[in-house]
Amino acid sequence: MISYPSNRMRSDAGPSQRTPAFPSNTKTADPAETLMVVDDDPMVRALEVEILRLEGYTVLAAEGAREALRLAGETATIHLLVTDFSMPEVDGIELTHRFRAVHPKAPVLLVSGALPLTEENTKDLERFECLPKPFKIKELVRKVRALLDTAAPVATGAMSG
Repeated sequence: MISYPSNRMRSDAGPSQRTPAFPSNTKTADPAETLMVVDDDPMVRALEVEILRLEGYTVLAAEGAREALRLAGETATIHLLVTDFSMPEVDGIELTHRFRAVHPKAPVLLVSGALPLTEENTKDLERFECLPKPFKIKELVRKVRALLDTAAPVATGAMSG
């Protein structure tokens, strides 16, 4: 497992030159939000992890379903799963079903180069979005934030009883 701590600022900039990694109009990530990225392609996985880490999220990474499910069982809260569709062990839709046995409320972002094939099989899934490959960085960040915002509304004060 690779766990990347959150860090909103680029680490390669000097102390006086720190700038946000990917300026966006979206809400800033909460460092307490933990995401899991699953992709069997190490370059794609590393890119997604780095983008999301630079946005401020804590990111867990897995190269396949087996590792993802092990991490899901060991991690108390995972706020969102980002998974590839085509993987050797099981596809992203099957992984979604297995993952939700452990984290039933977590939204899922399925990244795929074969969206027409996947969309027909995902109509019954709630809190689920697809992102076509290749994707723009802004689109990945926007979809992740939108899924997180709809999944867990922010409390705005004390609960009334």
